Amino acid sequence: MSTSVRVNFNLPVPLFPLPEPILLPQSVAPLHIFEPRYRQMIADTLDRAGQIAVACFADDEWRDDYDGTPALRPVVCLGQIVQHEQVSDGYQIVLHGICRARIVSMVEPAGDVQYRAAHLRPMISPKDKESDLSAVRSEMESLLCDTDLAKLESVGMVRKCLHDREVDTGTLLEVIAAALVHDANLRYEILAEATVAGRANLVREELLRLEHLLLLAFRQQRDPQDYHVTLN
Repeated sequence: MSTSVRVNFNLPVPLFPLPEPILLPQSVAPLHIFEPRYRQMIADTLDRAGQIAVACFADDEWRDDYDGTPALRPVVCLGQIVQHEQVSDGYQIVLHGICRARIVSMVEPAGDVQYRAAHLRPMISPKDKESDLSAVRSEMESLLCDTDLAKLESVGMVRKCLHDREVDTGTLLEVIAAALVHDANLRYEILAEATVAGRANLVREELLRLEHLLLLAFRQQRDPQDYHVTLN
């Protein structure tokens, strides 16, 4: 699933900050770019390497400083624009997550440039042998195929990867997280975690939580009287 992409980390990368991490490595995100500063960013990016980094605001103070330079969380997902269409109010793009990176220094808007950029340092995951991750992969397959989680439509989206041995376990975890982890803080934790083992633990805990919630929901459907709450 992964594709080799060249990234020049000696150059600053345009930043697209959002309230939550909508992009993870090996995932895709469709975006509608309509603000003037980000329309300029996409136009400039398409003339270059076609790469931007999706960042996250550090806290809720961005709401009062959105047009300024609100604080950002340190880890971003570098993305490659793989599809784009210019429309009347900006651009429709599809962004493919390339890798994790850490902000080293900011390049704030100046002169004619309206958008922020940053010098980035790639987060290199320790190289795990696939044989060492066999237990992780087996557990993911068991959780997604042998429990109530298998009934989720979003699991169907990752099932092909589950059984494709050409998809390494690290990539599989990225796909699972992108499809099934929706909590913004947890998605950022997964993005900021450099190791496959660490990401596996985070994904596992979330899948177990979802499995428990589904079990309760199905029980309630079967026996609604057992879950009746009275205020009398």
